[in-house]
Amino acid sequence: MTDTQARALETLRDIDIRLHRLFEAVDEADETTATPADPLTTLRRARSQIDAALFEHQRRTDDRTLPDNGSCVLQWDPPCTPPRRLILDPDNDSNTWTRRELEWTGESWRICGRDSVTDVAISAPAEPQYPNPIDPPTIETQLEWIRETWTHPDPDVLVFDPTATIEQGVLGAVDGELRYREADSPQWVTVTDEAALSHHLQEQGQPTVQPLSETSLTRQHFTPSPLTR
Repeated sequence: MTDTQARALETLRDIDIRLHRLFEAVDEADETTATPADPLTTLRRARSQIDAALFEHQRRTDDRTLPDNGSCVLQWDPPCTPPRRLILDPDNDSNTWTRRELEWTGESWRICGRDSVTDVAISAPAEPQYPNPIDPPTIETQLEWIRETWTHPDPDVLVFDPTATIEQGVLGAVDGELRYREADSPQWVTVTDEAALSHHLQEQGQPTVQPLSETSLTRQHFTPSPLTR
């Protein structure tokens, strides 16, 4: 990291801390107004984006999961399915390679295929054009991002993309519990087991954190009793 990048990162951290203290003071004074043009809404969203940027930078600098023994790693995010990683490891005899295909579970990488291959040939751009592979954020990390935001004018939620058979799914942290609802569902359901979220990841791919206003649902979709919907 260059000195300029280090100073920029330190500035972001300072802004993040100052915003956090400001929001705490406003919440304690109960002066927040939930209007579309509320500047606090913009500030909260900016802080959420700063948090995500800081977290991604931390993962990029701290990640030690990639092999450093001549292995080749390819990672991609296919639509409606979990992120994938393909690793080619040279064997000790230098003539064969072990090919491993891995799938992201929401917590770690799971090996879903392995075999030995020979006559490996690799072509890549002379100049780097793509970032180094890094682990996606875990489900637990994403849940931490959305917790305690429901009282904000525009809370953060976890969004699962729609597929050919499943509508967009939205998970909110409401009154201390996780509530999930799909766009065409007549009610929300309480999520008590994170394994259920892993199932959605398998069916709809890696979720993203977004403001509730950018989804097809509103607060009213999560606040009534599911027994009355």
